[in-house]
Amino acid sequence: MVMALANYYAKHPHPYTMAFILFSGEEAGLLGSKYFTEHPLLPLKNIKLLVNLDLEGTGVDGITVVNATVCSKEFALLKQVNQQGNYLVKINSRGKAPNSDHYFFTEKGVPAIYWYTLGGIKAYHDVYDISATLPLTVFNNMFKMIVGFNWALMGNN
Repeated sequence: MVMALANYYAKHPHPYTMAFILFSGEEAGLLGSKYFTEHPLLPLKNIKLLVNLDLEGTGVDGITVVNATVCSKEFALLKQVNQQGNYLVKINSRGKAPNSDHYFFTEKGVPAIYWYTLGGIKAYHDVYDISATLPLTVFNNMFKMIVGFNWALMGNN
């Protein structure tokens, strides 16, 4: 998804700077994102919203958004974009959680949301958790939703 989005924005530039970051060491304790927030390559205060995508392989039952209660305006906008485009069957709200790379950004005052897909295969961190078993059920719709959300977000300074 990150590569597809980076490719799209290379061809359709946004009026705002966008950064695509891939962290390592999440399962070992969010090591990459923690390091980045302690040694940022750009001022963290300049980040309007960090969107953390993880577990994007299924989605037949929608997504859950972590920090939806913290970033309520952004969550409402995401739901609006989804409803207008009829991209996903459901978007669930979840509060703050230290369960992925968004966490240290949030702790440094950066607005951040994290979403993960629901439904489909149950393989997660086991021998069946491989690319061949990922159905990418709503990949195209999620891509369109992210692009629409990004345009709507940037239009709402």
